Amino acid sequence: VSGREDLSPPSSLNGYSADSCDGSKKKKGPAARQQEELCLVCGDRASGYHYNALTCEGCKGFFRRSITKNAVYQCKYGNNCEIDMYMRRKCQECRLKKCLTVGMRPECVVPEYQCAVKRKEKKAQKDKDKHVSTTNGSPEAIKPDPEPHRVSDHVESEPKIVMTNGIKPVSPEQEELIHRLVYFQNEYEHPSEEDIRRIVSNTPNDDEEQSDLRFRHITEITILTVQLIVEFAKRLPGFDKLLREDQIALLKACSSEVMMLRMARRYDAQSDSIVFANNQPYTRDSYNMAGMGEVVEDLLRFCRQMYNMKVDNAEYALLTAIVIFSERPSLVEGWKVEKIQEIYLEALKSYVDNRTRPKSPTIFAKLLSVLTELRTLGNQNSEMCFSLKLKNKKLPPFLAEIWDVNA
Repeated sequence: VSGREDLSPPSSLNGYSADSCDGSKKKKGPAARQQEELCLVCGDRASGYHYNALTCEGCKGFFRRSITKNAVYQCKYGNNCEIDMYMRRKCQECRLKKCLTVGMRPECVVPEYQCAVKRKEKKAQKDKDKHVSTTNGSPEAIKPDPEPHRVSDHVESEPKIVMTNGIKPVSPEQEELIHRLVYFQNEYEHPSEEDIRRIVSNTPNDDEEQSDLRFRHITEITILTVQLIVEFAKRLPGFDKLLREDQIALLKACSSEVMMLRMARRYDAQSDSIVFANNQPYTRDSYNMAGMGEVVEDLLRFCRQMYNMKVDNAEYALLTAIVIFSERPSLVEGWKVEKIQEIYLEALKSYVDNRTRPKSPTIFAKLLSVLTELRTLGNQNSEMCFSLKLKNKKLPPFLAEIWDVNA
């Protein structure tokens, strides 16, 4: 059973236009809400998805401050407060518990040092962006983000890093690069609510079994995820400097590996499942029912590993860029891809060195080993796709093309 045809792009992957990087194309991120939605924590008007849950600005800020300050609260009312717009100010412990209960994830809080830039430094950077935007033909020039605000306006801030223990701080250029990556990662993380509602409302066809319905749900969510990955990749600094055929080769090769990283970000340790954008947990039983049991054990093990390493938003974004700019067969200008990847590798190294956490000296090496595991998972995904073909479970045309199932 194939996925919904209307979820696939109107043309094949080979027909995508690199020119859409200029921001004129409507993004695949969250659509404007048609009706008011409420914060899952306190019931106030929600402003969007923050740290993996639908919340208001107040609970978003409270959660960020609590995590970044490692706050410890104490309930004065019996540890069972019902959090609403009134009680949220009265009991911080129960409010934080409620944040975690509804799915807000501490590891999604962006380390704050990145954005504590003084006002005059912000102004200087804006002037620099304006200068870059008027520079034509320079390989180093990066087209500034067309959004109305600077990228750093959308990332939480923390005091700037200074040289400590001989560790070189993150450079201003690396800071700006990380800002952009985290911003675009958040922008292209969630499918539109219209598409999500379409998937959730799907019911079995007359001759469709429950396993086929589960398979259809997973493939439809996968299509949306891959489309968002493509949009994210096209916004990466350096991507527009590559030949079009190399862009296509990278997108086709990286999509399944990047998808594994996104699944790890959506991993829920309590239920040992992956919670997709439709907020439905997909356990090993879900994958087995859909006929995709071959990869689920290794996938969940990988997700647990990333969860235990406490990989944060910035590290996920940098890893994603490194995966996208990896050496692949049939690249025409592989040397150019390698040079771009080196920039992201250096940024990840600087970032990890300056992030305070236990066993930090070994973290960078562990993150690099993730790249090898992703290759293995990507190969397993390819094998599973051919296995599905033998089982007469037909992949949607878009996925079949991007993963070369028909090759």
